Amino acid sequence: MAEQFQLRDIFNKKGVENLGKRIKSNYSKLDKEGFVNRINSKLESLSFGDRSRLIQDALIEFLPNNFEELVKILLASLNDKLEKDDWGDYDCFIVVPQTYVIERLGMDNFEVSMNALYEMTMRCTSEGPIRRFIENYPEKSLKLLKKWTKDENAHVRRLVSEGTRPRLPLESPIRMFVKDPSPIIPLLEELKDDDELYVRRSVANNLNDISKDNPEVVVKTLKRWIKGASKDRMWLIRHSLRTLFKRGNKDALELMGYLKPDVSDVKLELSQESVNMGESFNFKVSFKSNIEQKLMIDYAVHYMKANGKTKDKVFKLRIVDAKKNEMLDYNKKHSFKEMTTRKHHKGKHLLEIIINGELFDKKEFELVC
Repeated sequence: MAEQFQLRDIFNKKGVENLGKRIKSNYSKLDKEGFVNRINSKLESLSFGDRSRLIQDALIEFLPNNFEELVKILLASLNDKLEKDDWGDYDCFIVVPQTYVIERLGMDNFEVSMNALYEMTMRCTSEGPIRRFIENYPEKSLKLLKKWTKDENAHVRRLVSEGTRPRLPLESPIRMFVKDPSPIIPLLEELKDDDELYVRRSVANNLNDISKDNPEVVVKTLKRWIKGASKDRMWLIRHSLRTLFKRGNKDALELMGYLKPDVSDVKLELSQESVNMGESFNFKVSFKSNIEQKLMIDYAVHYMKANGKTKDKVFKLRIVDAKKNEMLDYNKKHSFKEMTTRKHHKGKHLLEIIINGELFDKKEFELVC
């Protein structure tokens, strides 16, 4: 049976060998064997982040101390530009550690560094390292990013949005944008109708990030964008609001036509009062829609944590255009299988039914070993 792919496998021995060959062809002084061995002898046991750091350290050790000379070698050794949103078989990710070398060594050389990240992002992405330049050179960075919103390369345009996300996963937040995201909005404005879904999705993810700390900014922005919105822009708007929907934000729900629900006879039924760890249980929701209306039906599970407290997670059950006097009922299976992203703990759990952001019924159940 083939081993399951892990994120860390993006950085692998073959990729390191190929990187060494490309650099050697542009920098004859490279001790290619030493460079490759320096990385591959330690690679196997390391995590994703540690593998990236190992490659960075080797590049810094084996390439010239002069930053501009180092950049010239790295850029000459890059592969061909990617096509639109196609990252192929992930071979391109060997570029990512190189982008972090730019961050580590080039903070005092803005122009050379930003040009390097520009070229590298067309071969993969520079969304992590560019954040530190934005923090250190906000005015110069925002001016350059505004120019990049018009770039012919989709990866560069996406970098504008992805690199300015206040809370980009796997990266530390950009605190100034968490506090005040207003400098980002003009950039997103330029990209909201981009030809590439790849770019528009990043815009939506950026707005979703903003909504976690500044929901009013997102709602205000999208109230403007929804006027005369195309089908593509409407998708972006809905995707931008997903966190606010889960939080039951009334302004976000109303923006998309989910008003105060007029329903009756809401009933939640559980198939059992307890469920074994690793298994699933079923529940049923039924109710009557008293008027014609748009309904977003969610359910929240309040999971027991290791400290004895609970934390809720909201799941989508159904979105429906209900008719007047229509009886609606839905069956759902919910799993308690172990996940890498969530560890289950035995004890009392709570299931809630939420319609257009309002709580209508809830039931307790026990998770047992």
